[in-house]
Amino acid sequence: MNSGPADRINGRRARDMIGKDPTPVRYYMIRWEGLPIGALLVQGERNTRFLAVMGATDLETRISSSKAWGSRLSKDAEEGFGPIDSIRRWKGVPSQPGVGGIPQDARLHTCADLGELSRLLNPGHEPEKDTINERLQDPHMLYGRDRGPFVTKRVDTGYRILARGEVLYRPVRMEGTIIGFLWASDAENARGYEPRPVAGPSAWRAESWWIDQAAEAAARGLTPVGALRERIGMPEDPVGGRLDSSDDELIAASTRDLRQIARPT
Repeated sequence: MNSGPADRINGRRARDMIGKDPTPVRYYMIRWEGLPIGALLVQGERNTRFLAVMGATDLETRISSSKAWGSRLSKDAEEGFGPIDSIRRWKGVPSQPGVGGIPQDARLHTCADLGELSRLLNPGHEPEKDTINERLQDPHMLYGRDRGPFVTKRVDTGYRILARGEVLYRPVRMEGTIIGFLWASDAENARGYEPRPVAGPSAWRAESWWIDQAAEAAARGLTPVGALRERIGMPEDPVGGRLDSSDDELIAASTRDLRQIARPT
């Protein structure tokens, strides 16, 4: 049976998609009461989306925030805002309970693709297949369609990135300067890094390095505290810094309290 024009077009489109480079993602972090709860992102020239930080809030809040941001993005699309203008216009809008907001001074970040962003936001979770890149190759796919809640499945060896109870923490140093704090909680199977903004750009650059290190330690079966203590006295990494053996091991009431220590007002 002969193929029609539509079949030939679809066949060429499918072949053209093979080996396509990942589509970069640009995003702003969304915060609520100082905590990062998600990202508002644009991928390519047609898609805007909300991506949740899985450990930051409970399921009900994640769903409600996803719906709220999805509604905003859909309305922006109806009103003719382009994707990048859509996410930029929400900078500085007052934060709402359970929805959060984008601080006025927030920086527009870039990463390689949605998979990389999901790993940064949700270490220890495996994202579902990223279908956005496939849809971006479809000229009939309008931006603003892919706005459902981002759902992931738990990887058993992962750590959570938020602890509501006590956490053990140690300073992270770069050339002697404290750039942040590495914390851990075995009770909540959680570990993370809290940057110290006054230390400058190096404080933020170290974050992704510690995320990668945590994923590697979790894969080896280390507890969060064990993974933290393993780093004490190791040589300084040019990006991640080091844990100095001469620094004390301290306790904070929660990750929120530790954030206040790292970012005093």
